[in-house]
Amino acid sequence: MLLAALKFDSHEAFVKMFRIYYVDLVMFAGTIIPEKATCEDIVQNVFTRIWSERKELDIRTSLKSYLLKGVQNFCLDELRRRNVRLRYETESRRHILALSPEEYYLYSELRDEINNAIASLSPNERETFFLSRVEHLKYKEIADRLGVSVRTVETRISKALKLIKASIGDFTILIAVIIYKLFI
Repeated sequence: MLLAALKFDSHEAFVKMFRIYYVDLVMFAGTIIPEKATCEDIVQNVFTRIWSERKELDIRTSLKSYLLKGVQNFCLDELRRRNVRLRYETESRRHILALSPEEYYLYSELRDEINNAIASLSPNERETFFLSRVEHLKYKEIADRLGVSVRTVETRISKALKLIKASIGDFTILIAVIIYKLFI
């Protein structure tokens, strides 16, 4: 009944569905992800996706099972993102600790230059760049979150990368030397 009304753009059906299932879904997400705010974001993302795909929804199980599976998938995606981030941070720390004082100084200067370049981006470009490079979201996910086209995301990332590359031009040779020493 709710699904049929939802396919006809019934805001009331959506609100009713949200009220019926929201708390249970947040509690379910909490069995996978410990932070309540993250669980709430995940559940809201599931409901956002349902609303945006309401016309094409073809649920062959119960609505509750469908929602639980959606929450579970979003939670697993979050755990994968965290795992990638943790591995990257661990590897970065290990490499930084292996640097000589001179190399660390150069790395520090480079990091400052990159941070300054990122700070000089427009707010939209900075947010898009952050979602791509820090949160590791796909362009489609970024576009959905920001309410822009994938092409806009591509353009913003391209502009950000060009600006960053231009600002670190003087460090290119030094970067190559550091990378060579780290991985050889």
